[in-house]
Amino acid sequence: MNAKAAESSPGARAPVIGLTGGIASGKTTVSQRLAGLGAHVIDADSVGHRVLEPGGEAYADVLRAFGEGILDEERRIARRKLGALVFGDPEKLAALNAISHPRMAARMAREIAEIQARPEPPRAIVLDAAILFQAGWERLCDCVWTVSAPDELAVARLAERNGMAEPEARARLAAQWNNAQREARAGRVLRNAGTREDLIAQVERLWRELLAETAH
Repeated sequence: MNAKAAESSPGARAPVIGLTGGIASGKTTVSQRLAGLGAHVIDADSVGHRVLEPGGEAYADVLRAFGEGILDEERRIARRKLGALVFGDPEKLAALNAISHPRMAARMAREIAEIQARPEPPRAIVLDAAILFQAGWERLCDCVWTVSAPDELAVARLAERNGMAEPEARARLAAQWNNAQREARAGRVLRNAGTREDLIAQVERLWRELLAETAH
């Protein structure tokens, strides 16, 4: 799905904004404001939870790959157990991603299609995903916005919000793509180095631009 496809589609089709950004970048603030402006937000983390539920698209394959030791007493996948198993092991993490990411993409694509088929679709759909590029989900989107905050500010926010020690906060940032990597592939960049109001003003400006572009 891309912008050219959007232009050629008949009717009032809701454009899909891919929204990404690093930890403590302000992405949640942007997502919430877009919802307030009339966008329908699809949260990739929530989709990830649903595909791992019993009967979910990834449940059986993840269980086969990692064994029953990842289950809780109700035979649900315990995300903490699964996380402890894979996140220190690049091969196991890659195996988990190879199972879950395509199934998440398929589920999100169905949800997008269902929303766009509504008699009165929203003004836009937002696919909120920190790993949008790493998972290849930008192909589901018409445009991508990324939220960038300076590393020092992100570390300070993590310390204040999560009570995280500075070395741990820096390690969390280092484990992700950096701002330059995301900005190089995004169509729009929201810079969150000031106040919350400054960030929201950028969101509202980009929203107006998007609606003006899709009105033609």
